[in-house]
Amino acid sequence: MNVARLSLMLMRLGAAIQLILGIGLWTGHWVAAIPLHRTIGIVYVVLLWVLALLALVKRANVGLAVFAIVWGLVIAGLGFAQTTLLVGDLHWIIRVLHLVIAVSAMPIAERLARPNPTPSL
Repeated sequence: MNVARLSLMLMRLGAAIQLILGIGLWTGHWVAAIPLHRTIGIVYVVLLWVLALLALVKRANVGLAVFAIVWGLVIAGLGFAQTTLLVGDLHWIIRVLHLVIAVSAMPIAERLARPNPTPSL
């Protein structure tokens, strides 16, 4: 199994765990799981970056790879800052935004991990 495939499989697993943890956090039942959620989130972003770097080394999907690196920063930045953003009745907007941004990394990762990627942008 190559590094790209392993990274993608781990990202898929991480995404599933994060969704389950996120539901528990949204409902207020698993507040103690916040450190676990953050740790898995960091690993998720690092795996996205691994896929992006592999694509850059192969000079495949260069534009998407650069975007993935920036997108990983957005995911991490919003994840770490979200408890301080729109605190109160409108905080649900930040939660949904964080979910959408993080989940949208999966199609990016899937495309970067393709064995025969499309030509560079």
